[in-house]
Amino acid sequence: MTKQKIRAIALGMLLATSIIGAAYYMEFGSMTTAKLHEALQKDGMVAIKKAEYQKLKKAAQQNKTTAVSNNPQPPKTVYVYLLTIQKGERSIDFAQKLEEAHIIPDADAFVTYLQTRGLTRYIHAGTYKVHSEMSYEEIANLIAKKHR
Repeated sequence: MTKQKIRAIALGMLLATSIIGAAYYMEFGSMTTAKLHEALQKDGMVAIKKAEYQKLKKAAQQNKTTAVSNNPQPPKTVYVYLLTIQKGERSIDFAQKLEEAHIIPDADAFVTYLQTRGLTRYIHAGTYKVHSEMSYEEIANLIAKKHR
């Protein structure tokens, strides 16, 4: 490409940018404050001064702090379950028992967790005390001992 072609492309880009900029400022530069507010309201927005915004933001934070202190969270229910795994029982079977007992949220996800970590072959038959505060990892470590 020659210098003249490059200059022509650059001049074309400059001209196009100038035309777009002029069109933009002709559209919005001449808009009065009232027209601007009207255009914003059509889109569901409101224009306020920065000081008013800061005041509203501070009041909202105070209300949030007050609401949190006035509305303590109800105590969380913790479920406890005695899981009995029979010799030869499939992972999905005891995972469904855990889901029904509200120990885990999703039986399929728990089975996938066991499979991806290669723990399904290390699951031992027995009775285990589990609770809903336990993670998949904690339950897996309890029922799948690699070295017994």
